[in-house]
Amino acid sequence: MQEKNRLTSPEISNIWTHYIRETLSLCVNRHMLHTIKDPEIHSLFQLAIQRSLEHIEILKKLFQKEKFPVPNGFTEKEDVNLEAPPLFTDVLCLKSLYMMSTHGHNEMSLAFTNSIRQDIVDFYYQCNLDAMEIYKKAKDLLISKQL
Repeated sequence: MQEKNRLTSPEISNIWTHYIRETLSLCVNRHMLHTIKDPEIHSLFQLAIQRSLEHIEILKKLFQKEKFPVPNGFTEKEDVNLEAPPLFTDVLCLKSLYMMSTHGHNEMSLAFTNSIRQDIVDFYYQCNLDAMEIYKKAKDLLISKQL
């Protein structure tokens, strides 16, 4: 379905910022995934990466549909060295994902509430569900590990 309404300024700002934030998260989470040893934490990071990839793909298609240039964002090639030694313990990685999921959810909730075009509203509705899923799984894992 082709949207007839142009994107509003807040919608443009939100999708651009979201793309940059999502590509950054992808780089950070891929580096952490590369060093995480705990299988439960590793699995959660795989899920977080999958959600980021899904969001990035939707955002790219949206930029293309609107004839906007796709931002450069962060890239694994230019911004990540997977061969670098671990920066954090598995526990700190998990706590970081937990905290970042709360920030992401807050930002996507705001994007949801200040969007009017239906495809953008639907996208941010799903993004909020995805962020809540990561948050809940991270919190449950922290609790199960008595952290």
